[in-house]
Amino acid sequence: MMRRAILALTLAGALWACAGGQREPDQTAENVMELEIDGLSFIGPDEIGSGWTTVRINNDSGMEHFGLVYRLPDGVTAEMIGEQVVKPIQHSLTASIAGDKEKAAEIAATIPAWIADIVYFGGPGMMSSGVTGEATMYLEPGNYIVECYVKTNGIQHNYHPEPGMHGMVLAFTVRDEDGSMAEPDANVTLDISNSGYSISSGQFRPGENRVRVNFVEQQLYNDFVGHDAHVFRIDEDTDVDRAANWINFFPDDGQQTPAPAHFVGGIHDMPEGSTAYFKLDLEAGDYGIVAEIPDAKGAGLFTRFSVASD
Repeated sequence: MMRRAILALTLAGALWACAGGQREPDQTAENVMELEIDGLSFIGPDEIGSGWTTVRINNDSGMEHFGLVYRLPDGVTAEMIGEQVVKPIQHSLTASIAGDKEKAAEIAATIPAWIADIVYFGGPGMMSSGVTGEATMYLEPGNYIVECYVKTNGIQHNYHPEPGMHGMVLAFTVRDEDGSMAEPDANVTLDISNSGYSISSGQFRPGENRVRVNFVEQQLYNDFVGHDAHVFRIDEDTDVDRAANWINFFPDDGQQTPAPAHFVGGIHDMPEGSTAYFKLDLEAGDYGIVAEIPDAKGAGLFTRFSVASD
């Protein structure tokens, strides 16, 4: 969907405090929103505790998906997102695919100004079918959306043509009640800045990996996306340039399924200064990390890494 980065905001409360009557985080407790995919809908709970929160998506749908998480501005509802944002973006895309770029621009211009007040809080990155995506973020109380806008046959997954129906747009509430989950550990730390990715500590290994992501710097691209990280496997027949370009939403065929590579997860963009986590289950081999921005390789937001066999 159309997005504008809000770079000056940071996530409050990166660590739980024991004082002031707050509960000390339980090192074994989980605060998990687990989502299943049914057709082009997310199925899952409509509320979760606040604080460190894991969003886990089991993707057995047969196509690529992700789960972008964002907090709604005061007074904005999921219905307003559907009617005033998702619907015009889909109609604009349809006009663009038909070759009417002028009409596409006119429709896109109707998107309301409050879209700039949305705050993006990460969420599981691009995952191919058979992959479970998992991201952990610090969520303040409020009203949120988790959505997927990947395209299939020119239709975004968050769009539903029937009035009053939602596609892959699930509204949920983060309660003013902490979930008692401690900040996760990580075996790899990935820093994201305007100049690119840097693995500042640790290394990837076969099996389960927990990646800490520091959003050191953030910036806006085409009034739509900011720095994030999506991981794909590089097999012998993988066209790396094509895979890195496919993640770019802007072209009409951007993020059109099927993907040209096997995506294994990652995390969406967050405000500058944020820290979050995502989980990867990796086999030995080569992988790429790429951002959902135009010309990610040219911008330095692409890097490769290898996982050695045990």
